[in-house]
Amino acid sequence: MTIEALPIKPADSTTARVSEVLLAFAGAEKPLGITDIARATGLSKAVVHRIVQELCNSSFVWQNPQTRKYQPGISAFALSDAANQSSQFRRIGMQVIADLADTTGETATLSGRIGHRRIYIGQVESSQLVRISVQVGSALPLTIGASGAAILAFLPDNEVESTVRASLESADLDDGERKSARERLYARLQEVKEQGYARSEGERIADATSFAAPVRNRFGEVIGCISVAALASRLTSQREKELAQATMSTAEKLSSALRVT
Repeated sequence: MTIEALPIKPADSTTARVSEVLLAFAGAEKPLGITDIARATGLSKAVVHRIVQELCNSSFVWQNPQTRKYQPGISAFALSDAANQSSQFRRIGMQVIADLADTTGETATLSGRIGHRRIYIGQVESSQLVRISVQVGSALPLTIGASGAAILAFLPDNEVESTVRASLESADLDDGERKSARERLYARLQEVKEQGYARSEGERIADATSFAAPVRNRFGEVIGCISVAALASRLTSQREKELAQATMSTAEKLSSALRVT
């Protein structure tokens, strides 16, 4: 088992548990049952049921009376709309990744950080016939993919440690395997810090090579990242350097814009 595939440890506070339940709906292609949510969050069915009932009462979640399945409610959509309208990160970010996709000819994405996870906020697909595509709205641990590494590597040490610990503690590994996984992950994060960007190859999507760089707000805090993904068969060493540089330049462009908004 690789560290990149490990699930996040179940949340240990009421607020965190509610957040995890809400995030279970991010990117879901169909309504979810209690078992689905419990599996996605690592929480017990009893805890999930109690939280979902409260969310139903406030219209953040709606239950279909026929199927007994749950899906986002009116309050969730209203909150999402308000966030999209007010988010400079998303508004400006979509503009810059459109330029990145246009200049590189490859799929560009924008991700935002939420705790130990990151969520795809937007993408502009490649104009090429065969191209990489992601599911906007899906949430993934920071230990998965180039985008996760690009965010995690530049977080404060205590936040890196808590994320790594959460991943390792929930893994079915013995002490030796856990130590080895930890060393590999920290080595990767150090490399990302030195390079200024993260690279992955076939880590989430077969035959895909991705490059990602962190985006910072006006306080210098990493709040997300920009990435570009291409088929490995289209890449040469020179082309990889060009995509990495373009990704870093675009991430810095967005960071600079956020510093003055």
